[in-house]
Amino acid sequence: MTTVTDRPQKASVAHSPESAAPEKPRPGRLYDDRWPDRFALAMFAFATLVVLVTVIPPWHRYFIRSSDVVSSLTIPIVPGFTYAALLIAMAVALRRRLRAAWWLLLIWWLVLPEVGRLVALASDPRITTAVGFVFIAGVIVVAIRVRDQFSSRQVAGSIAAAVACFVVGGLAVLGVGAVLVRRFGTADSLPAAALHVFDSMLGDLGRVSDGPVITAPLWVRVVTGLVGAAVVLTSAHLLFRAPRTTHMLNAADEARVRTLLRDFGDHDSLGYFATRRDKAVVWDTGDPATATAGVSYRVVGSVSLASGNPLGDPARWPAAIEAWRRLARSGGWSLAVMGAGREGAEAYAGIGLTAYEIGDEAVLDLGTFSLSKPGLKAVRQSVARLQRRGYTTVVCRHGALTPADFEAMNTDAAQWRGDGGDERGFSMALGRLGDPLDDECVMVQARDGEGRLRGFLSFVPWGRNGLSLDLMRRDPSADNGLVELMVAALAERSATLGAGRVSLNFAMFREAFERGAEIGAGPIARLWRQSLVLASRNWQLESLYRSNAKYLPDWEPRFLCFEYTSDLPRVGTAAGNAEGFLTAPHLSLLRRRGAETDGDHLDRAGADYAAKVRALIPAPPDALADALSKMKQPEQVRVRRDKVRRMRERGIDPYPVGHRRTHTLAEVRAEAGDLPPDTRTGKQVSVAGRVLLKRDMGKLGFATLRDGSGDLQIMVACDSVPPETYDLWRHDVDLGDHVGVTGEVVTTRRGELSVAATELRITSKSLRPLPDKHRGLTDAESRIRNRYVDLIVRPDARDIAYKRSTVVASVRDSLRRRGFVEVETPVLQQVHGGANARPFETHINAYDLDMYLRIATELHLKRLVVGGMEKVFEVGRQFRNEGADFKHNPEFTSLEVYETYGDYDTMRVLTQEIVQEAAVAVYGSPIARRDGVEYDLSGDWPVKTICAAVSEKLGEEITADTPFRTLMVHAGRIGLELPEEASWGFVLEEIYGELCEGTTTTPVFYTDFPKDNAPLTRQHRVDPRLAEKWDLVIFGAEQGTAYSELIDPIDQRERLVAQSLLAAAGDPEAMQVDEDFLIALEYGMPPTGGMGMGIDRLVMNLTGLSIRDTILFPIVRPN
Repeated sequence: MTTVTDRPQKASVAHSPESAAPEKPRPGRLYDDRWPDRFALAMFAFATLVVLVTVIPPWHRYFIRSSDVVSSLTIPIVPGFTYAALLIAMAVALRRRLRAAWWLLLIWWLVLPEVGRLVALASDPRITTAVGFVFIAGVIVVAIRVRDQFSSRQVAGSIAAAVACFVVGGLAVLGVGAVLVRRFGTADSLPAAALHVFDSMLGDLGRVSDGPVITAPLWVRVVTGLVGAAVVLTSAHLLFRAPRTTHMLNAADEARVRTLLRDFGDHDSLGYFATRRDKAVVWDTGDPATATAGVSYRVVGSVSLASGNPLGDPARWPAAIEAWRRLARSGGWSLAVMGAGREGAEAYAGIGLTAYEIGDEAVLDLGTFSLSKPGLKAVRQSVARLQRRGYTTVVCRHGALTPADFEAMNTDAAQWRGDGGDERGFSMALGRLGDPLDDECVMVQARDGEGRLRGFLSFVPWGRNGLSLDLMRRDPSADNGLVELMVAALAERSATLGAGRVSLNFAMFREAFERGAEIGAGPIARLWRQSLVLASRNWQLESLYRSNAKYLPDWEPRFLCFEYTSDLPRVGTAAGNAEGFLTAPHLSLLRRRGAETDGDHLDRAGADYAAKVRALIPAPPDALADALSKMKQPEQVRVRRDKVRRMRERGIDPYPVGHRRTHTLAEVRAEAGDLPPDTRTGKQVSVAGRVLLKRDMGKLGFATLRDGSGDLQIMVACDSVPPETYDLWRHDVDLGDHVGVTGEVVTTRRGELSVAATELRITSKSLRPLPDKHRGLTDAESRIRNRYVDLIVRPDARDIAYKRSTVVASVRDSLRRRGFVEVETPVLQQVHGGANARPFETHINAYDLDMYLRIATELHLKRLVVGGMEKVFEVGRQFRNEGADFKHNPEFTSLEVYETYGDYDTMRVLTQEIVQEAAVAVYGSPIARRDGVEYDLSGDWPVKTICAAVSEKLGEEITADTPFRTLMVHAGRIGLELPEEASWGFVLEEIYGELCEGTTTTPVFYTDFPKDNAPLTRQHRVDPRLAEKWDLVIFGAEQGTAYSELIDPIDQRERLVAQSLLAAAGDPEAMQVDEDFLIALEYGMPPTGGMGMGIDRLVMNLTGLSIRDTILFPIVRPN
């Protein structure tokens, strides 16, 4: 059983003082809130002692005397069951914090005996009496200091009734008893008999008299004792009886409940059940008209039993809970909560309640729920079986049903349930059907092939997009699987209902069933489960768990909250009574005959009441306006939004449909050519662009516009445009705005080419200011995060984007000219392969299938080669779940190309030509630029074997025959720390990467890599220890790689199985076995050369920039 122990700090509140959360108690036991319980515990202890001295003869003879040690030290101890019962009644009253019980304790059991001790000390001083006097004096002081904790008031008129009962009954007992004792006893006079009876009555009240010894027959003592005890206990009952709460939901309360459910209902799937009209609600402010939170409860016996989470704003929950506690204190009720969620349990724990997990509710995510999931095979089969037998379902809102429909369902449900049974539910049931205020509830009906209703489910709203199961009824004679059919129908229609989740039944002690059934469960877990299974014969605990578990739901814990451990018996009884598991005996239950119970046992609202509630519910807030109002906006944004508002008020659309443009800004410059200063061309143009600079000079203004082609100046003179246009220019046009300008092409006195505006309009108002035009975004991180701003203010950023587009187009054109066909292969793949890299994982709900974003296109392109497409290529996005740095990005663009009857040599020539042609497309000649230096890429590029390149760097010959230990020595000498279990090929490639790759500048092809690390490459035709593979390295980074492809299906299977074993051993980058690819390869793939090249890396190498500059939107950490 789980206990909520983390208690959040109380939220600050800004409402009235009486609604505020409680202050933290002062330290010290005297100031805590447990004194009523301590006094009650003491009275229970004394009652136990009285019972013992009554039944144990030696003790009885000792305590029947007028003086004893215990009575001298504490309170009077007098043998008698009546007195014990009176003490128990006092203990219960004190536990309920009744002020009347405190007064009675103080006067009868503390002050009056203290007066007696004082008199005794004056006449016969004894040490026990003195000690008792001091002790009880201290108790009296404590009782007075803590009197405010006894805040529960008695029922109006209870004092008068108790006094009347005591006086009248006492006089009657005294009179009748005196007559009987005088007539049948040894009393010599009626006054003596009366005194004897009075002494007996005092004994019932805890007092012993030293009067004369008088005897009477047993039957006389029994009659007078029983009648006297009845008078005493009846008087105590009248004085201490609990008030009956008559406050239930009225129209104002229900309207506020429904309002808070509308605004805050997402917090609790049980929230709607607060609209039950056998509950009451206590509000945080005390008034439903102003309340923002509340606690829904019902008084059951002496327990104020709340259900679910508090209502309303979670920030106000502590105030509502404290108001509920104050109300319970005033009524003398114990506090308890049934079915609180985790958020609510933490709020209740925050004010001192203890929370125990008692079970879980099953919640289905309707967005991902699918009968095709493997774990739902049994549900899927049940649904399919009923559908084959002609069963159909209807899903609708309650508002779509008529009263006759509800009446028919009630009739059918009563017939299905036989005598009606016990209607169960308090915290998780609405208890009514067909209420006019429940139109938003959802009904699912199931009918058989003949059209007969065989079952239905009713769901209540849960927040904005959820449903919570309220009522489940089915015909016992219907086929099995009826509930599964209805749940599946609800899931299928969830989108049209706007439902994203549904809460099904509550499974009490779910974890106990699961843990007790596990292999290796301990004896306690198994015993606990067996006990629950036994209890399930009456209360359906296990069947509820299993009926929910079949849907594979998410389990959300529910908690039982209470204030004191001593409350648990009454809390458990109250909860069982409220939920229908326990039923208090009554005559109608005993008779049963003719008793008809209706599932709709709570009154439905009438039309007038429903109209009154609806009238009190305020209109829902504008969610969009509310969300926008909470967005923090910089001052510049607020100023510009205000300009937009003023423009619209003047009838100006700040975001028109379009603007007819005759020229781009570059075209205006090109057509104008070189013009002398102060020239008017007479040529009218219409241009558009973004305002980068703006200068006002009284009646003349200038602005620099920028479009996708370049920059150009415009002139706006007050005498050349209408007044309203000039006013727009002066007051509404800001830097960053898009404007459309029509006017004559001219030059200024300084010779600046310009468009002299005759018309001007804003084509798109910018709400945010631009950074400084000359400096732009100086921070590289800001450029990446705000790429759109960088493109606006920095022409080089757009130039890079255009160069990238040119490179991609050139690569495609180069391949198309050579007869290659561009294809597209899947991005979502069931097996990650084609490269050694960690993939991104995703999930397809329709098939309940884990999938990967591709790390390479290789295996699908090879399938096409098998299928007869001899020259294919693809330029596409790849995804690798790896780090990001200046030359790597998890999402990147690559080229893969395959040509039958080629090999890695033909691919080398092709790759060189593709790169050179891309450089020519960008710069006009085969060059690369880096840090202001041009590098010549023309001619044939060097080709070096990896062994030769390493030998050159080490100054010692390295071949495929070089021993492993020798390679390890070289690796250690250059500072590499490699595992001893590494392979020969791995060590060689690590040395190559350290010495060769990083130091390469102009292009070099490094060839003939070890076969170990190339599972998709055919072995070298001369040395089988090597692979026919090369890497093209430019400026210290791998630009591309190519293979003579492995086409032997047997060899390929062995290599991929070996890779899969590495993956099973924990290597996240190892490939998986792609069985479909291997089957395709077994159909025969012709000799093929394949090449892969990074497009982003190519742009980097040609421009000298990092990958984060060449990709428009690289991956960045969130702010």
